[in-house]
Amino acid sequence: MHLPILVLNPFVIAGIILGLAALAYLALALYFTRRFRERPAAVAEGWRPPVSVLKPVHGAQPFLYDCLRTFCDQDWPEYEIIFGAHSETDPAVQVVKRLIAEFPERNLRLVVDANLVGPNPRASNLANIYKAARYDILIVADADLKVDRNCIASMAAPFADPKVGAVASIYKGLPYGGAAAADFGAMNISDWFAPSVLVDVGLRGIDFVFAMCGVRREALDSFGGFDHLANFFPDDFALGNLTAQKGYEVVLSSYCCDTIVAEKSFSELFRHEILWQRMERFCRPGDHFMSVITWPLPLLLVLLLPWPSIVGLSIIGLEILLRIALHYQVRQSFRMNTPAQPWLVPVRECVCFFAWAFGLFGNKVRWGKNIFTYEAFRKLIADGRNAASMSERRLAAPAGDKG
Repeated sequence: MHLPILVLNPFVIAGIILGLAALAYLALALYFTRRFRERPAAVAEGWRPPVSVLKPVHGAQPFLYDCLRTFCDQDWPEYEIIFGAHSETDPAVQVVKRLIAEFPERNLRLVVDANLVGPNPRASNLANIYKAARYDILIVADADLKVDRNCIASMAAPFADPKVGAVASIYKGLPYGGAAAADFGAMNISDWFAPSVLVDVGLRGIDFVFAMCGVRREALDSFGGFDHLANFFPDDFALGNLTAQKGYEVVLSSYCCDTIVAEKSFSELFRHEILWQRMERFCRPGDHFMSVITWPLPLLLVLLLPWPSIVGLSIIGLEILLRIALHYQVRQSFRMNTPAQPWLVPVRECVCFFAWAFGLFGNKVRWGKNIFTYEAFRKLIADGRNAASMSERRLAAPAGDKG
């Protein structure tokens, strides 16, 4: 069969444009992922400040004890861990009490406070915990993160530079429970999410943080702290953004944590991924729409295969090859122990695309126990930004100005 070099019609042209954009993205992802190397951060001589670790907890997932325990055994001279829950009946409270009994030599404390300072329950929990924190270097980490003994040292190291206000730690997926769905979900986080962050940071710099971050108390207080962040969705993104707006540097740590992926079935995983995509659309509609270039394979097949040509098939083949190359590069750069599964990469990409496509629809999203419509969620984001602007105007007003 003789293939034409190129067939031109509106569908093929759209496929070529999408394919070239996807190839450019994958080239950048390979470059920035190869340049990144996960490693413990070097700590400056004599820099050993005491650190407060803030851990909001909720529920009692089977992995909770193992994850929380990794923070209790850190290679750092002085640190405290303050766990926080909204209710004494929360199952996580018993897990925390078990750890406090297991590590009597550590400064582990539990704060139970039902107070909600804003509509964001996680940030409200952190606001309650923060009142008990004693030190100026803070590490905030979700309950489903697992770390090694170098975590606190690596997260504290950049604060030796007084210009640094916040430190972000990128995360990779760690399957839990042995289910195939967990492995499949972890691949999405490690192979798609992590490289996309590295591309974003490499091209635009960083003014955001993730589920684990470090923050200087002075920087946090400069914009109103967690009380103020309780008005934002998502609060971790806002923490980094507001820190940068106040003139502090936000840096990406070379240290990476693991986030637990524990879905037991593919249907459960797909529902969660649709919700994550919908949340991304609610928070950043433009970025969500453009993310199609990170999982274009199904569209390329639909747009280019019906009119086969050398150019079209080459684009499809190159996209798959570069994505598989990135799969291996991620495992090298992030020092991953999970085995490579290149045969799953095209399938995983197709599922990513369909989760993205389903995420384009639907008008409701769950955040904690609350269900928000798109309009209500966008209003909360706008209210948080308006609150930030009002706070800045109050701080900028002369002392004698009562207007």
